[in-house]
Formats: sequence, structure tokens, C-alpha cells
Amino acid sequence: MKTNQTRHSCSKNQPLSILVLLLLLTASANAVFGQTSGAQINVRVTDPLGAVLPNANVTLYTRDNRIRIDGVTDSTGVCYFERLGPGEYLIEAGATDFASAATHVVRLERNANTSVSISLPIAAVSEQVVVTAQATAQPVDEVSKAVSILDSREIDERDETEFSQALRSVPGLRVTQLGGPGSFTSIKTRGLRNEDTAVLIDGLRFRDAAAPQGDASGFLEDLIVTNISRVEVLRGSGSSLYGSNAIGGVINLVTDEGGGSFHGNLLGEGGGLGMFRGRAKFGGGARNNTIAYSAGFAHLNVSRGIDGQDEARNSSGQGRILFRLAPTATLSGRIYAVNSRLQLNNSPQTLGPIPSTDIINAVALSAGELRRFEAGVPTSLLNVGAATFIPSANDPDNLRKANIFSGALQFTHQPTEAFGYTVSYHGLASHRRGINGPLGVGFQPFGGSERSDFDALVHTLDTRFDLQAGHANFISGGYEFESENFKNPSFPVDPAGNSNVDVTQISHTLFVQDQLRFLDDRLQISGAFRAQFFRLQQPRFTPSASSPYAGLTFLSPPPAYTGDGSVAYMFRTSGTKLRAHVGNGYRAPSLFERFGAFFDSFFGYSAAGDPRLKPDRSIAFDAGVDQTLYKDRLRASATYFYTELQKVIIFDFSGLIDPATDPFGRFGGYVNTNGGIARGLELSLTATPIRTLNISAAYTYTKSLQRRPQLAGVLRSLGIPDHQFSLVATQRFGRRILINLDVAASSDYLAPIFNPNTFGSRAYRFRGLAKADLGGSYTLPLGESRSLRFFGYVDNLFDREYFESGFRTPGRTGRAGAAFSF
Repeated sequence: MKTNQTRHSCSKNQPLSILVLLLLLTASANAVFGQTSGAQINVRVTDPLGAVLPNANVTLYTRDNRIRIDGVTDSTGVCYFERLGPGEYLIEAGATDFASAATHVVRLERNANTSVSISLPIAAVSEQVVVTAQATAQPVDEVSKAVSILDSREIDERDETEFSQALRSVPGLRVTQLGGPGSFTSIKTRGLRNEDTAVLIDGLRFRDAAAPQGDASGFLEDLIVTNISRVEVLRGSGSSLYGSNAIGGVINLVTDEGGGSFHGNLLGEGGGLGMFRGRAKFGGGARNNTIAYSAGFAHLNVSRGIDGQDEARNSSGQGRILFRLAPTATLSGRIYAVNSRLQLNNSPQTLGPIPSTDIINAVALSAGELRRFEAGVPTSLLNVGAATFIPSANDPDNLRKANIFSGALQFTHQPTEAFGYTVSYHGLASHRRGINGPLGVGFQPFGGSERSDFDALVHTLDTRFDLQAGHANFISGGYEFESENFKNPSFPVDPAGNSNVDVTQISHTLFVQDQLRFLDDRLQISGAFRAQFFRLQQPRFTPSASSPYAGLTFLSPPPAYTGDGSVAYMFRTSGTKLRAHVGNGYRAPSLFERFGAFFDSFFGYSAAGDPRLKPDRSIAFDAGVDQTLYKDRLRASATYFYTELQKVIIFDFSGLIDPATDPFGRFGGYVNTNGGIARGLELSLTATPIRTLNISAAYTYTKSLQRRPQLAGVLRSLGIPDHQFSLVATQRFGRRILINLDVAASSDYLAPIFNPNTFGSRAYRFRGLAKADLGGSYTLPLGESRSLRFFGYVDNLFDREYFESGFRTPGRTGRAGAAFSF
């Protein structure tokens, strides 16, 4: 019998905090080992003919998502979940060559034993429990918002190295990467900006408080696939649940839970661009699974990249451990750490005669002429031809280094069947360093190298309660304390110009959510409210004498009040679900937007930030229909969305800021202005027409406009194509051979290109993406639970040349490797 017991975790930050965590967990062990009481659920899994299925995966959730337990059926097809507290549980099951069954809901009485039988369909669209839509566990039928899920199996079948690249198949998302593996990555949701998508790890906010917009966009490329269980994507406003940056949507990375008998996977692969990737992950349990653990380590090394000097290295590790102190209490911890190094290129720039008006069609300088330009040939001597821009030129000594450490500790307790609470701490430390030397073309430091550091530290303490007020009413609420600190030490070539900015802000948040279920759970109604209050501490500047903010008293940002409501109705006889969701969102001004400044020993300070900035604010609405057909073999979804950015913060040099009246003497910088609107349609389809074939397709139409031009005469939002399409098809031949096809395409879009003559930017029209990737694998069984999988993949199969906002991207490349599972 293999019964995995695992749990959503949260642990501390910094080396001393980790020692405290280990001491706490060790001290808890004696309490764990002595616990034997509690109720029990026995889950029997069969095929459609009633034959038992050994080694089927079974997962048990509490309704409040406080406890998640993974299990595997034994030789009799039964999985035993022991030492459980009373309450309502959600059960999902799946097995190789079978689709996941519809989620079962079971109510368990105190010290009772309950048996459940689940029959897995041979060919059907898999169902999974969703936890991100309402921050609680829900079956698919109950979800009243637009949510997509990618599990680890699909990510591995597509051989994705970075989680962000797997998201290209999600409707409503625009994923871009400015170069090869490891290069700068951005995600835009529903035609909005990079900073309007919040990122979570195990439900906890992940962001860089030192980033210009205080979001996670500067670290997306650093989140390589290490030990991820699944990725959940909430499309639509999520600020009332997840706070700042969740204007357009939320991406939640759920790490592996561990538990059960010792198991793992070792992977190694290599290929074009000098790429090598290695990964090791394992998990297990001890003391009858009262202790569950998992860990993963991954290393990505791109030694050459696109131009031979685009090196990228990333080493990541994560681990978690859970102690079940009693049937109704758990203590868990989680760490996630990243160390990365990335060589950067110059930004693309305009070329040739530039018209004073109109949008310019993007035609790249040829590869041969680009090499001459990189060698120092002036643009006036290049054979330009019809080219209108210079792609990202090589800069051999421009480097970005980054370190991330996320640690969390969480205690959960359910003292009664109807009431439970959670106390968690999350610490997040991030460090980015930019180093640029004198080599390369264009504007480069003279006489040596310059360095700029961006350091951030975020502490979050969260207390939450969950109350089951009768069968139909589930109430959640709580309090959150957060402290964020931003430091920006800069070291130019001349040490006299050294400077530093040090700013701290704290916030207090109250939140509540009510979920109602009526008409035999066919009608779902949810409402949430969040209030966040900020307090700014006095910033410190070095040198302080000439600081543009010296001697001023700073007001804290105004409170942020956000609300959210959703409703869904399920017609079970026809498999039709209607849903609607409305909510307002906000993004608090980042510390950099408020106090960002540049210092020069000759000119002194140049302020970019404005302490008076107000938050970004938005209101969003979406409505859709989900339809299941052909005995659950096809699921189709259609969603209309509308988002209005009422007020936003932009970086402006067009004249909005008058240095004669600006209290900080700025010619340009961050300023509040009117936002824009984004509206469109999302269509998705998932089908299993035959047992061995899985197909998923998505189409998104987006019309995104700004009220104020981002560039001269351009109201259309930059970087957003009107049309996007994706297709993923996986065909299995027997149990050993798998073929995967991944297609992505988009229409033309606009992007800014820097003009070195005017120090401004112009709008260029770029051809859309059209890319097909093809891969295959062969699995060699080595025993009941061991196997060796050989795989290969070809990216950009048709070798299509494509420039992402002017940056070069890889042509056709291949890679191959092997993975050993045990």
C-alpha cells in the first residue's frame, strides 16, 4: 500500500531562518510519530470493465485546500487515506493510458471509515481539482472563473525547460522571449502589460520589490522546470484574493507534494546553441507518511546561444517537507532558490532614413552586415538595402546576474469540523546585478566597467480562517502583514559617482471571501473583498546632501480597496456551464517608481520617481460558456473579456512633466495618466477523439488600445497581436512511443525600436510568430516502477526567421536526452 500524504507548504527566509525552521520541524517529529487516531477513506480504482488498476494516482483535498494528500493504489487497486479529520473531501484519480475521472466529493464523519469506488474512462478529457480560482479546492464543475491547468506530464511531454514557454498554449496569454533559452521573458494577459500578471509559488506571491514595477517579470526566465507538479492560470482580475499586480490574471506554480514510497526522476539532455540541461527530483514519505518530503535540482547551461556569446546559466533547487502532527494539524516548510547568469545584447535600433510619421515596417539588417556593424563599421558604410532596423547586436561584456531565495513556513489546524485556520510566513530575497564594460558598439562605459545592484527583501505574515457555515456557505478571511525593502547601490566607472537608495514600506491587509452553493451545487456564487493599507518609512539616499527628495515629508500610498464577484450555473444533463466574473484591480506604485534616481558625480542626481504617485486601477468583466460533449471526450470553452485600465503609471519623456513646476526638477520620469481598454474573445478546445490521441487548441482575439499614445500617433497597445493560435497534439503508439506536435502562431504586432539620433523610439510593425516544434520519445520499462525514456525534440521545425520586438530568436535547433524514472 502506497499512501502519499502531503500538504501545501510555507517556510522561512534567510540562513538563520532556515535553521529555525529545521529546529521547529525536528521538534515536531515526536508529536507526529505518536499520532494514530482519525478517520479513513479507502479509494478503489478500476477500469470501465471493473478490473482493478494498481499504481493509479489518487489525490485527496480538503475543501479549504488546507490539506492535500497524494496516494497510489496497491496491487488490489485500493489506496488508503488514514488519520483524517472530519469534513468534506475532494478526490481525483488517474492512471497511465486512462483519463482522470470526474472529481468525487465525500463527506467524512469523525473516526469513521468510508469506501469510494472510482472508474477511470479509457478516452475522455481529464479533470483536475482547481485551487487558484478562489484560493480553495474546487471541482471543475464548481469553478466560476476562467482557469487553465498544465500538469507536469504535459510539460515533460513537450520537453519544456522554462515553465513560461509551456504557457504559450494557454488562451489569453502572450508569452515572449527576447532571444534563446534563458533570455528575458515576459507574459501579458488579455492584452494588458507585463506588470498586470501576478505570479505565485504554492499560492504565495512571488515578485521582485526592486523591479521598476515591483512585479515578477524580471525573474520569469529564471523559473526553469525543476520540481513542478502543475501550473494553474487564472485569467481575469484577481486583486481581491492575491493583491497587487493581479489586474489581468494570476499564474500559480504548484510544486511537487512528495510522500509515499521513495520515487524520483533523473534527466539529462543536450543540443543546439550549446545547450545542456540536467535535472534530478525525488520524493517520499516516512513513519506511515506522517512525514512527506520532496526535492528537485535543475541546471541549464547554454554555452553559445544565438550569436556564439549569448551564454545563459541557471541552477535551481527546491524542497519541501510536511509533518502531520495530528489528523487535523500539519506543519510544513518549503524553500526555492535560484542562481543565474545571463549575457545580454544591445537593444535593437532604427536604421536608415526614418519618416517623421507613420508606422515603419520591420526589415532586419542582414546577418552579414550585422557582423560588420558589431565589428565597428559605421552605419553609413553598411550595405543597408531595404533594412529599417538593426537587430540586437552582440555586447560581449554586458552581463546580468541574479539570485533568488524563497522560504516559507506554514502551520494549519482544524479544531472543529466547521472551522480551521492557517498561519504562514513567507520570506523572499532577490538580488540582481547588472555589469557592463566598454566592449561592444553603441553607448558603452568609457574607461572601465560599471555596476548596478537591485536588492529586495519581502517578509509576509499571513493568518487565515475558513468557516463552513452549513453545507451551502463557505467563508474565508484573514489578515496579512507585509514589509518590503528596496536597495539600489550603483557603482559607475568613477567611484565619486557611487550612490545608493534604500526604501522600506509596510502594509496591513484585511480580506474576506464567501462562497455559496445552491440547487444541489449546480449554482455557485462567490464574492470577495480586500482592503490594503500602506505605511512608508523615511527613505535614505547616499549621498544625501543633494538628493532631490531631501527634506520632504512623504505620504503613504492611498488604501487599496478591491472587490470580486463571480457566478456559475451547471446544466448537468447537457454538460453546459455558464459563468461570469467581475472585479476591480490595482497595482500599488513600486518603490522604484516612487524613488528611482540616478546619480552622477558631475551632474548630481537625476530623479525618475515621484513619491506622489497613485496606484494603477482597473475594472474587468468576463463571461463564458464551458461545454462537454461526446461522453466527456471533448471540452470546449468560449469567453468574452473586457478590462478597463482607469489610471496607470507610465515612464514619460514626451512633455507630460514640466521641470519648471515639478518639485523634483524632472524633465521626464514616472507619472500618472489615463490607461486604456483591452477586450476580446478566448476560445479553447480539448479533445481525446481516440484513446491514444490528445489534442488541445486555443485561439485569442484581442483589441487593446491606449487612451494616450505610447508612441507618437500610436494608440494600439505595443507588443499585442490581434490574433493568436496554438495547437498541441500528442499521439501514443502503444505504451512506449509518443509523438508530440506543438504549433504557435500570431498576427502582426507593433513594438518600439530605439532611435539613437533622437533618443526616442518609433513604432515598428513586426511579422507575427509562426512556429512548429516536433518531438518524440521511446519508453523502455525496467520493472514495475522503473523505466528509461529516450527523447528528442526539434524546435522551429521549418526554420522560420523571426524577430521578437527586434531581438533575434533561434532558428531550427535540436536536442535529445534520456530520463530514468524510479
